[in-house]
Amino acid sequence: MPIERDDDAYFAPLEELAIGDAELYLGLVHREDGVSGAARRIEAAGRHVEEFGVATECGIGRAPQDATEDIFRTHVAVAACR
Repeated sequence: MPIERDDDAYFAPLEELAIGDAELYLGLVHREDGVSGAARRIEAAGRHVEEFGVATECGIGRAPQDATEDIFRTHVAVAACR
């Protein structure tokens, strides 16, 4: 999910998503704004879909090498909040 999107208009289409037995993971974790930014996006998404996991927006492979440990810490902190 784009880092700047934590509004209902962006997440509202999730209400129409037919998930069935699948698991939904949303790319809500960004290294640029950490736990607080992810928490805003989680709150917004949670108003439109009940069950979902969290992930990084675009994986970790494109992050600078020295940022990997921080993104893992952020991801662990965010996952613990869910």
